[in-house]
Order: sequence, then structure tokens, then C-alpha cells
Amino acid sequence: MTIKRLFFPLFLLFLAFSVTACAAETTTTDGLDYDDFDYIEDYDEVFNRREGTYIVYLYSESCYNCGEIKEDMFAFASTYEDRTMFFFNVDGATSDLQNAFLTTLGRTQVGTPSLILIKDNAFSTTASSRYFFSGASAILSILGDLEKGTYQYWQ
Repeated sequence: MTIKRLFFPLFLLFLAFSVTACAAETTTTDGLDYDDFDYIEDYDEVFNRREGTYIVYLYSESCYNCGEIKEDMFAFASTYEDRTMFFFNVDGATSDLQNAFLTTLGRTQVGTPSLILIKDNAFSTTASSRYFFSGASAILSILGDLEKGTYQYWQ
């Protein structure tokens, strides 16, 4: 009989703790879309922002991997608002402006998803591996380092 009496209060305590713990660690991105964040409209805007240090995420609506990490990108942008981040849908970009963009990156092409870290309004082509990331796994990895504050080139 005492086990039955203890079970219900302990169950309620466990339930309350579980709900509280989960709520504290979760960032809700339900209902968010790219339009809810700062965005860049064309290639000539990527390196011409007023902000000195910022992040640019290049994506395409038709890109499967972009869709796979979409919620992660929204969660990062929502949680770390002290890090200026812009979303750039390359689908609507002007192809004429792409050449100058690629020259600045030191590349002949850029796929999606890609992430560019721009520090102090500069992008170094000699150190582009430190500031340019392509592919979902590379992007999620660098976001993890940025979240922890362990990425030495972004201090």
C-alpha cells in the first residue's frame, strides 16, 4: 500500500522536472521562415554590410541539404542574436554580380548550403578555409564551435 501512495507523488515530481528541464534547453523555431531574419538580396551585398563582423548563410529553396539544416540555422540565428547573421537565397540573385562575388571568395563556384564568416568587414582569400564553409556537416560543425565560443578565428 505504501508503494502505491509514493508512486503518484514521485511520478508528478518526475513529470514536473522533465517538463521544466526540456523547456529550458529548447529553442522553438516553429512557424519561423527565412523572411523572419535579416537577409541579403544579391551578391554585391555580401561583403558590403555596415556591420563589421557578421555571418552570411547562402541557401536555395530547392537545395535538399539546406532544408535539412533549416531549423538549425533558425535556432542559431534566434539564440545568438548578438552575432549578426544574414540569410541569402541565391535563387533570386543576379548572375552578373556573381563573378565579383566569386573573385572575392577566391573560388570559381559556390554551392549551397554555404556559410561565410566576415570579420571586421574583411574576407581573406588566403585564409578562406577559416571563414568559408560549404556543406551541411561543415556548417553544423562551425555553428557548434561558435555556440561554444571555441572557434579561435572568431573571437
